[in-house]
Amino acid sequence: MRGRRTIHLSVEADFPSVRILAAACHGVLAEWGVAFERRSLLELAVVEAATNVVRHAYGGRGGRVEVELSREGKSITLSVLDSGISFDPSLVPAPCEPDPKDPSTWPEGGMGLPIIRAACDELGYVSEGGRNRLTLHLKAEELETP
Repeated sequence: MRGRRTIHLSVEADFPSVRILAAACHGVLAEWGVAFERRSLLELAVVEAATNVVRHAYGGRGGRVEVELSREGKSITLSVLDSGISFDPSLVPAPCEPDPKDPSTWPEGGMGLPIIRAACDELGYVSEGGRNRLTLHLKAEELETP
């Protein structure tokens, strides 16, 4: 692969489409040579981010959710885009570490952002012109470069 390669995916903002979107991302990442464990975590991050768009940005009222995948050398950028209510994940602190021996400390939800953060090396967010972009940047050392 030479130069920058970008793929755009767009689906209705509903829960069945989120799963299709995530599976498509998994396939693209596999084609690019991203290791199985890493692409599975990225697929889960897409599910979490797109589900948040459906549930919170659009409030279940419909719209579009898009993913833009870019690769240049060993760098991959995965962006989730929407036109719903903005939400900056950098304003949300990391959750407290649960105690494995104390079930009362185990979270019942709210693990989407920690999963998204774990899937990438750097997380970015911008909202401008009515469009929200959550961007995951990562280095995939396993990728071959020409």
